[in-house]
Amino acid sequence: MARQKIALEYKDRHLTRPMLDQIVGAQLRAVPDATEIIIRCRSAAKTIYEAVDSYSIRITIVAREKTPQDS
Repeated sequence: MARQKIALEYKDRHLTRPMLDQIVGAQLRAVPDATEIIIRCRSAAKTIYEAVDSYSIRITIVAREKTPQDS
């Protein structure tokens, strides 16, 4: 049976690219065998969605509010 480890991160604020870099680095050190990182935040910068594919691990962003860049 296949097992997956998923790291979760909650931020009650606007997520920026530097914050994403810090979160991914910290989660990869804390849970090195994770297969995915899910980040739930209030909103996310447009650059976040562009940067997600540049990491070696799957990253899912769940933003609660739309930002002006989403329009």
